[in-house]
Amino acid sequence: MFRLVFGLMLLAVSLVTAAADTGSELQRLYSALNMLNQEQQAIYQQFQMVQELRRNNGQTLYGAQVMPMQTTGDVPNYVDVVAAQKSIIRRGEDLDRQAQQLLEEYSDIEEQKKPIRQEIVKLTTAK
Repeated sequence: MFRLVFGLMLLAVSLVTAAADTGSELQRLYSALNMLNQEQQAIYQQFQMVQELRRNNGQTLYGAQVMPMQTTGDVPNYVDVVAAQKSIIRRGEDLDRQAQQLLEEYSDIEEQKKPIRQEIVKLTTAK
């Protein structure tokens, strides 16, 4: 009888310890997931800013004059206009590269989050 009671007490202690370990592991996983979510949110905000710059750059190139006429009525120098257009195009290409890089970083973080989510699901359904 004593052995049975002692065995049940050991089992209860091990279950409590396992539950505490699971709880601390879940806490660690949620913290890691939260950190990745915050990093992803910051990247998304940067992406939105780059998108707005891209829109404005496109409007500058296609929607308005690159170099408006001076108040004196002089026609802008052709070389200056072409240089300004090329500058706008280069800026647009740079912004496209930045946007692509941010999208890749966002996707990389999403991939990092998958195993954490799977582990959380595994630990919460094991209870």
